[in-house]
Amino acid sequence: MGRWLFLFLFIGMCRVLLAQDSQLTQFYNAPLYLNPAFAGSVELSRVGFNQRVQWPTLAQTIETTSAYIDNHFANTPHGMGVIVFRSRESIAKLRHTYVGLQYSYRLDINESFVFQVGTEARFFQKDADFEELLFSDQIDLASGTIANTSAEFIQGRFQRSGFDMGVGGVLYSNTSWLGLSIYHLPEPNDSFDNSESKIPRFYSVHLGHKFFLQKGRRRKTLAYTFQERSVSVAANYKSQGPFAQLDMGIQTYLEPFYAGVWYRGIPVSSVGSVNKSESIIILTGVQLREGINVGYSYDITVSELRGATGGSHELSISLLFGDRRRLRKRVKLPCFYSPYG
Repeated sequence: MGRWLFLFLFIGMCRVLLAQDSQLTQFYNAPLYLNPAFAGSVELSRVGFNQRVQWPTLAQTIETTSAYIDNHFANTPHGMGVIVFRSRESIAKLRHTYVGLQYSYRLDINESFVFQVGTEARFFQKDADFEELLFSDQIDLASGTIANTSAEFIQGRFQRSGFDMGVGGVLYSNTSWLGLSIYHLPEPNDSFDNSESKIPRFYSVHLGHKFFLQKGRRRKTLAYTFQERSVSVAANYKSQGPFAQLDMGIQTYLEPFYAGVWYRGIPVSSVGSVNKSESIIILTGVQLREGINVGYSYDITVSELRGATGGSHELSISLLFGDRRRLRKRVKLPCFYSPYG
C-alpha cells in the first residue's frame, strides 16, 4: 500500500513540476527569459549566461541553465535575440529544454517615454527517465541485493516536444519601467502519454523605479561623466494556473558594485493557499565599464522547508560588445546596466 501511495504522490509531484515554469532570482540579469520585449533593449550586442542550483541538500535538486544573445540594429527600431534554456530535476531526471527566437520593436513615444514590444517563437522538449528509480520492494535487506520492482508501469523513458509562443511589452523612461509578458499563448500539450495536459499561460508583471543619488567620482574617460550612484526598487508578479508569486526588493548601485535584498512569496494569503512566503534573497555583483556584468545571489529559504534545502545559488554573467560610437542620446532602459556614460 505504501509503495502505491508513494507512486501516486510522485506522479503528482512530476505533474506539478511540469506545469510550472522555472524561476530565476536574478530575473533582470536574464532579460530575454523575463520578457521578449527586452531583446535588443541596449543599443549594443549582448551575450549572457545564468546558472541556478535550487535546494542542493535535498534529493529533489533543480538545476536551471540559460544562455542568450541579442542585438539592436543600429539606426533602426528593431532588435533580435536567441535564448537557450534547460532545467533538470534530479530524482526522475525531469528535463525541460527550449530554444527561442525573439524579435522586438521600439517606439519612441516622445522625448521622455519609450514603448517596446516583443514576441517569441520557441521549440521545446520535455523528457523524463524513470529507469533509475529505486523502490523499497526492490531491496533485499538480508542479501543487500537490488531486484526488479513490481511497479514496472512507471519505469521507462518519456519525451514530448512541440512549439510555443510568447509576447511582451515594456513602457519605460530614464527612471521607471512597467512591463508585461505572457508565455505559452497556445497552451501546448506536454503530456507524456495520449492524455491532454496543457501548459497553463504564464503571466509576469514587472515594474520598478530608479532614484539617482549624488554623482560619484569622475570616470576615466574622455567624456566628462561621473560614476552612477542610485537606489532602485522593483517587483515582479508571476501567475501560472493556480500558482502565484511575488518578487520585490531594493537594490543599490555604487558603480561598479551593486547589492540588494529581495523577498519572494505572497505576504498575505488565505489558509491552505499554495502561495506562501518562500525566500529572502541576498544579491551582489559588479558591473564594469568594459561591459562585463557578474552577479551572485543566495536564496535563504523561509518556508516550511527552511533548514533542509540548502537554499539556492545563482550566478549570472553578461557581456556587452560593439561600436559604442553609434550610441545615441535617447531614453535608456533603467533596469539594466547600460554603458552610456
